[in-house]
Amino acid sequence: MKKVKWILFSFLLIGGSLLLQSCLDDDDNNDYNSLAITTIKVKAGQDYYFALDDGKKMLPGDTTSINNYLVKDGQRAFVYFNLLEEKKEGYDYNAKVQYIENILTKSVIPMDEQTTDSIGDDRINIVDMWLGGGYLNIEFQLFGTQNIQKKHMLNLVRNERQDAPQEDADYINLEFRHNAYDDTPAYLGNGFVCFKLDNIDTTKKGFNIRVNTLYNGIKQYKINMDTSTAALNASLKAYTEQTIPIK
Repeated sequence: MKKVKWILFSFLLIGGSLLLQSCLDDDDNNDYNSLAITTIKVKAGQDYYFALDDGKKMLPGDTTSINNYLVKDGQRAFVYFNLLEEKKEGYDYNAKVQYIENILTKSVIPMDEQTTDSIGDDRINIVDMWLGGGYLNIEFQLFGTQNIQKKHMLNLVRNERQDAPQEDADYINLEFRHNAYDDTPAYLGNGFVCFKLDNIDTTKKGFNIRVNTLYNGIKQYKINMDTSTAALNASLKAYTEQTIPIK
């Protein structure tokens, strides 16, 4: 199946999971009916399943349409699939997988005086974000080119510098950081990144996230612990293949 470039997704909330039904142009090779944002869970070797954000599990019962997919435990991914009628014990869904598209998946890292410059603070927009599957999931926009030598870097950081401002104490203060490595801002690109939330203080109300936005300078975004995929405020979203190189 060829790489998807432009898709208009209609969001379907099924049992709290984010499942999407796609509408493609006639020119696209549309051989799947559904799409889910999942986490890859490795059982042994290359044996794996998909963990949905509501705690349900989907077995890749038929993988004949994908070749040489390198599984990595904890990898977030878009999974394009058709559900199979045959039930499998221990799984909520059984699916014929048509395509897996990895989402950039990273951990929250510390930022101090020594690492500030390398982490960068170039402009970036948060289009949407939600909590799901133990991750903070962010759809973003940034300016750049397709120059592979100018691969942008994204991080979600805990600012540990002495001069770091302390925001609302009821929230965990983080910063969404972007290093464009002096790439030319030729055009606007969209993408997704997921940050694994390890060792999070669950007594806090949520997260306060600092962002150096594209047009409005420094902004603070709050997201509460009880925010999930069900809180997405749009019934339709546009997804663009990430064409600006990101790491």
